[in-house]
Amino acid sequence: MSITEISSLPAPQRRTAPFQFVAVCLARIFVPARGRFDFSFPLVLACLIAASIPATVTPALAAQNSLGTATLTLDTCQDTGLPNGTCYRAVISDCPEATGEFAVAIKINEPPNLNLLKGTVFFTTGGGGSPFYDYDPAYLGSPRCPGSNCGLMVVQSINSANFRTVQTDFEDPENVIQEPSGWLTGPSVDGPRSLACRYATLVHAVWTILLQSDTRHPVCATGNSGGGAAVAYAITQYGMGNNSGPGPFFTMVEPTSGPPYGRIDHGCAGSAAPINIVSCPTGDRISEDYGIETALEFVDPAYSSDSCVRDIESNGRDGNPNFHHDSVLSDDFSAPSYKTFVRALYGSEDLSEAVPLGLEWYNAIRSSKTVACIQGAPHELPSNFEGATTIVSDVTSLCK
Repeated sequence: MSITEISSLPAPQRRTAPFQFVAVCLARIFVPARGRFDFSFPLVLACLIAASIPATVTPALAAQNSLGTATLTLDTCQDTGLPNGTCYRAVISDCPEATGEFAVAIKINEPPNLNLLKGTVFFTTGGGGSPFYDYDPAYLGSPRCPGSNCGLMVVQSINSANFRTVQTDFEDPENVIQEPSGWLTGPSVDGPRSLACRYATLVHAVWTILLQSDTRHPVCATGNSGGGAAVAYAITQYGMGNNSGPGPFFTMVEPTSGPPYGRIDHGCAGSAAPINIVSCPTGDRISEDYGIETALEFVDPAYSSDSCVRDIESNGRDGNPNFHHDSVLSDDFSAPSYKTFVRALYGSEDLSEAVPLGLEWYNAIRSSKTVACIQGAPHELPSNFEGATTIVSDVTSLCK
């Protein structure tokens, strides 16, 4: 395996916090976390135990974005990917700036031995976050992965190591709500930052309802490119990188090939975008310019107009004044510090703007972190055998 470790790999520490259990014997559950959260879960027929954790750590970050409301109902799993999963349709509403309801599919696979559960891991794919990680065509190809499906190999290997796996697909499984750009479907004033509320609200709902606010086992996440951006927003702007947030607290995250929204104002600046020397591939100079195609597909759908394209065409002279604020490395989170351990991966064959934009965020982090370069891996890093096996090794050893 050809991996270049760009920095050392300190072991993350599990947090401990006093908590108080509150018995709730309701099929309709109200969770006070920065407002009223109403999770409708009709199959809950017994009392759930909700953990209420007092804030014992002063947040190291600026003011957090608010979550929305999620309603979960059982759904039928497709006959693809990892078998024996339990699927749900989640309807998300009340996210600030995100108008109307938004539907998401969730697939959960319990570990082989639930009594020896090691933790829960969330998986999200690139772009707008569709389809599931274990059946994404972008992760097919390497003959070294079983069935050439490296995404499935990642999820199955981590599940077999006795982790619960939770996959997200930001597309309505019933095709009732039209979501052409996945979680990036706008319009919204603050673009991807405000629309990442959908991911954060979904994670919060799964943890609070289905996992009964479990604080005994770690919760971790990985996502590629846009999926990694959703994870990065969750630990930054939505408070899941510290145990003072709404929960869950991610003990470890592994964004791969990004996040591409590290500095949106740079990505939309056209020829005025910075050109950075990156650590993967070592010494290469890569522009942070999104280019018209990427802007049209992955940036402007989050806004009410083609503001990124206009900015690119004007070479940064006609920029949206909110672009910096809307970034993961935003004006109010310029030096992020987390209790979450951040492990980032990039591929040596990835020459896209996602690399320097992701490193803008990574380099600014003031807490425990490491980064590695996977030789031969493309932007769709989980499609590469070495990339896939590195994700498995990292998650199984660091999610604790």
